[in-house]
Amino acid sequence: MISTASSHASPEKGAEPPASDDVGGCRDLGELLIQRGGEKYAFCRGKFVLDVPAGCETVPCSALCEADCFNRIVDRYGAAFPNADRRAVVSLWTLYYFSTLTINTALAWLELRRLLPISLDETSVCLDRETGVPMAFLVRSLGQRRELGIHEAMHPLLRQHIEPLASAISAHTRISTKLLWGNAAGYLDWIVEEAGRQSHPALAAEGAPLFQDAVFPDGAKNPLCGTLRAMTDENGVAFKRRKVCCLRYCLPAIGGCGQSCPLPEGRQ
Repeated sequence: MISTASSHASPEKGAEPPASDDVGGCRDLGELLIQRGGEKYAFCRGKFVLDVPAGCETVPCSALCEADCFNRIVDRYGAAFPNADRRAVVSLWTLYYFSTLTINTALAWLELRRLLPISLDETSVCLDRETGVPMAFLVRSLGQRRELGIHEAMHPLLRQHIEPLASAISAHTRISTKLLWGNAAGYLDWIVEEAGRQSHPALAAEGAPLFQDAVFPDGAKNPLCGTLRAMTDENGVAFKRRKVCCLRYCLPAIGGCGQSCPLPEGRQ
């Protein structure tokens, strides 16, 4: 299931995936974001790409739904945490995965109005060859400019990628889908609000229904709704607290999430 070539995302074996006609040959979504918004989005450079980054191997994201493939990757990653709670190891791995996935997909839409081909079957994850840490995503193109509502724009991310993947990971680990959706929600909520702060408040307002609407337009339950609760600390500083703990505090040298953790022991 693991490859060191970029052919999985290519239209033909051995061929380079084409850059969209309207991106000037750019092969990195981060570069488009920097062109649009400057260095405030420099952290996106090299995260959604058309070419495999140096030092990485690729796995089709759909293959992560297979227990053997997923467990081999997590076992490699978990070698850094001997004798640790495997649930916490799996959760931390997905935090890396979902952070890159959600942040870049959301910014592609909010800042660039680009709908990315980001379903499980269209994407590969680029893993560090030594540690198995998700480093980037290999995509077939940098998307197309569209005019859609926020739920339509995020449908490929939420319904065609995170939903089936969270269900599969939950099925072959002892982690609940609520925890996994919480892992994705934390980063998605952060980047929606960050786009509002960094660019224009209208972007945060546009993204708010992703967390406010209890159901999707087709009537299906929205698992993002209720994952985070707005709170204020004793100094009047606003923050958001997760409904379900991500368990990262169980891993040595990692520590908890501070105020955002729903468990007192995770706030240390």
